[in-house]
Amino acid sequence: MPRCRPRRAKQREQKRRAAESLKDKFVRDGTQGDIVIPLMGPTGAGKSTFINAVLGDQGERMPVGRKLTSCTAHIDWAVVDPKVIRLPPGFEHCRVIMVDTPGFDDTYEGDADILRRIAQWLETSYRNQESVLAGVIYLHDISHDRFSGTARRNLEMFKHLCGNPALSKVVLGTTKWERLVGVEGEEREHELIKDHWRSVIDAGAQVRRFLNTPKSAREFVEDVLARHAKNTLEGAVLEIQEELVVDRKIIPETEAGRELRYTLKEVLEMQKQMAALEADIAKAGDSDAKVRLEETRKKLRGISEALNDLKIPFVRRILTMFRCECSNDCRNFV
Repeated sequence: MPRCRPRRAKQREQKRRAAESLKDKFVRDGTQGDIVIPLMGPTGAGKSTFINAVLGDQGERMPVGRKLTSCTAHIDWAVVDPKVIRLPPGFEHCRVIMVDTPGFDDTYEGDADILRRIAQWLETSYRNQESVLAGVIYLHDISHDRFSGTARRNLEMFKHLCGNPALSKVVLGTTKWERLVGVEGEEREHELIKDHWRSVIDAGAQVRRFLNTPKSAREFVEDVLARHAKNTLEGAVLEIQEELVVDRKIIPETEAGRELRYTLKEVLEMQKQMAALEADIAKAGDSDAKVRLEETRKKLRGISEALNDLKIPFVRRILTMFRCECSNDCRNFV
């Protein structure tokens, strides 16, 4: 046990430095009136490609992944040239900043770290009084023939990050239409709207298609800006921003943190059952089973570490219980 402490202390220090670096860079680069539009969605949905389409001749600012693994490991952003988009009246001198965020993939092991990065960035942007979050664009790859567990998990995490009041500032986008022919894409889009996206749309979100062209991408951005200018002069406040800044919660105490912890616990149990099954087969001398067993054990260690990062410290739990009891006593007294 004692040997684990230096490693954990080193990991905490690395996370602290990363958070400070992120905060310093954002605050340093921010200017009064910045309009921020984050992009979210699963790994491979085309977020980096979308931003590059918006930027157009400014060059490919965001690296685009050609493999199954995510190319966006950190939060990154780019300033859009005001000449390529129509800014609403009164916003002509504002900078529009597109933010590229990493997606939650199907390995699960890095999910806690991804949540931490997104949460820290959103917290920093909320504290930075010079910028305003106009809305959020969520992308989904329409070429996938089914709504996978990864897609469902990304959507659930997205909803918990945003919170219901902010969903009216969301644009749901489908990507990679060029990979489909005939009515196949329309049928999948109808399924998304009717089933999977229903609650988000009912809360006020809009739906658009990204057709892999600058014009199509910029129409998303102009839609977000137009609704931001029409509905309110104040920006959208996501639920996790309010939880971290106003309620002073830590990430594991947020709704998004609780949702991820619940999901990881389910996956951990499934992986344990799989490991037990592979162990029985490996005992019989199956060399392939031994390899699979080692891979499963590696996943178990990664998921366990992620769950450990999402634990609410004991002192925080006690303080929360104390505050709740005090609050109930005050209500009873009144």
